[in-house]
Amino acid sequence: MKERLLKVSLCLALSFGMVSTAALAAQGGSIGQGDFSVMEGDRLVDKLSGLNPLKDESMLVCDGKCMVKSEGISLVAGDQAKFAIKNESDTFRLFLREGSVDYVITDKARKIAFHTPEGVYSVADIIFNAASNPVVRGTVMVNADGKTEISVKEGRMTFATADGMKTVGANEKIVLAIADVGAVGAGTGTGTGFSAGTGLIAAGIVGGAMAVGAYTEEHNKTSTPTPSPSM
Repeated sequence: MKERLLKVSLCLALSFGMVSTAALAAQGGSIGQGDFSVMEGDRLVDKLSGLNPLKDESMLVCDGKCMVKSEGISLVAGDQAKFAIKNESDTFRLFLREGSVDYVITDKARKIAFHTPEGVYSVADIIFNAASNPVVRGTVMVNADGKTEISVKEGRMTFATADGMKTVGANEKIVLAIADVGAVGAGTGTGTGFSAGTGLIAAGIVGGAMAVGAYTEEHNKTSTPTPSPSM
């Protein structure tokens, strides 16, 4: 009898945890799983382990692989990836300062904005290949040159860039970069990247001083594929 009651209690606890997690994500929050260091500039302010709610705009560093679940979006960040997220009603914002993050998008109700270490960002619309396969997946990474590369492995995304709208399909990538016109508005390296002094520059030239350049190119067919999120 005691063993049966214990099993029932464990089932109820697990069910409650799953419902609470789903409810938090549905309310526009994010859940993290894994080991995270929470940073303010170069200062460690907290350590998270296991399953935890994540505060919007906190700078997070993964200690090993870690996962993030938000409404319609799942992320798997690589070891030592340094990033922040922000949930808005119509946009999910991802700022990646270092490393790489795999993403899976299963709901196109929100756009996704990719923020770069240079302090600029591009907003993407989600396009599913078919209603029967509602998923867009790929990887965002900061390369050795400090530029942000966004690759798509499945589905499509349409980006606003300085050269107009760019659609990136499977096995293509887009590279976001500031035009070579000086460091006006570039990120400081200490903030989360969401309020860098560039303003809303999803595309085009701002004040004649800065542009977001972008191009698409085929992936190297011999490259090793990056595991995608399975949350």
